[in-house]
Amino acid sequence: MQIGFVSAESGQGRAKNVRNILLKNSVNIMLCALCWWAVGYAFAYGKSAGGFIGVSRFFSDGETYGGKPWFFTWTFCLSTVTIASGCLAERTNLFVYPVYTAVLSLIVHPIVAHWVWVPNSWLNSSVGSECRFLDFAGGTVVHLLGGLTGLIGAILVGPRMGRFEDGVCKEIPGHDVSSVSLGSLMLWFGWFGFNCGSTYIYMSEGGEAASSAVSRVALNMTLCASAAGMTSLIIASMQSGTFDLAICCNGLMSGLSASTSNVGFVTPWASCITGALAGLCYVLNSRLLARMGVDDPLDGSAIHCGSGMLGIVVSGFLARPSYVQSMVDRNCGGVVYGVNGGMQLGMQLLGLSVVTVWTAFWAFLTFWTLKHFNLLRVDQQTELAGIDNMEHGGPAYPEFLQRVQSSRTGA
Repeated sequence: MQIGFVSAESGQGRAKNVRNILLKNSVNIMLCALCWWAVGYAFAYGKSAGGFIGVSRFFSDGETYGGKPWFFTWTFCLSTVTIASGCLAERTNLFVYPVYTAVLSLIVHPIVAHWVWVPNSWLNSSVGSECRFLDFAGGTVVHLLGGLTGLIGAILVGPRMGRFEDGVCKEIPGHDVSSVSLGSLMLWFGWFGFNCGSTYIYMSEGGEAASSAVSRVALNMTLCASAAGMTSLIIASMQSGTFDLAICCNGLMSGLSASTSNVGFVTPWASCITGALAGLCYVLNSRLLARMGVDDPLDGSAIHCGSGMLGIVVSGFLARPSYVQSMVDRNCGGVVYGVNGGMQLGMQLLGLSVVTVWTAFWAFLTFWTLKHFNLLRVDQQTELAGIDNMEHGGPAYPEFLQRVQSSRTGA
């Protein structure tokens, strides 16, 4: 999945910033691993203190605690960090990335993971509800958290130069559409490990045979992604008259993000509905952000934040009671099934609300502080020349850029 992320982000960026994109993603991976090992895993899955935070398992030795393996859970935290990275691309100071990576890995993501995935957390056991907040594999813990963090960062850092001029939104195309397409397909493949792998954590508590559940999860995820990609492609082509590869890939990602929320709790037809809604919401959210003057180079916030929220809400309506029973041992389901449906929808909205407020607080505090000390954005000269040229010893494709420059000057 990280290979897919890096490929998609570098392809949608301009050639003059590729080294910067590759380096910041590498730094994020390494720093996130150290933070998750030292503190993050403990806060997320250690012995619960009042249902709010874990207080044991610091400096993990790689053990599996409560059915949550260290390595597998680290990949969830890492995906959260990487999602936010794309929203800030091409104009953000390199120093920003390790700062927000540490904040997300040490505090924000681990505590949300504790609330959502530890059975005796305050969210799952202390609100007087027979139902439990349903987030199968990270609709809130990964996608809402990462997308919202990136959105707030993108707003505070401001748009790239030339993105909005004289009230007109101008496209800044990436330099390599093949990299975008390959990255999206690699992400889709990696997502099977993300969602199908999560099934075994639920099945360790007993209930439905794991093999049957994994098969259903794989089918639901495939249908949701396919429906979203087709929906976004068709809607965008009706608006523009052309078939845009980037929109198709982003629509596909939106379906995968939405499926992460509920893929283990819904039927295949419900996954198709979720995917169609995710594709529609992606196109609408992307257009809305552009109209508001928010520059998100990868549309990461429209993809992950919007679709993560959508998938969580859909569970409140379409979660099948028998699947919820087998996965989390609660006699609840979506509104359409009539088994504590109103209570389940209420739990979904409650979880969505608290995670949104928690994430927004830390994201705003982090990026506002960096902006206050003039550490958030590179200077104008660096942005125009390309971050690679000014901070990384030269462009990633020196011969290519030299030919481009020569053609422009007529040499």
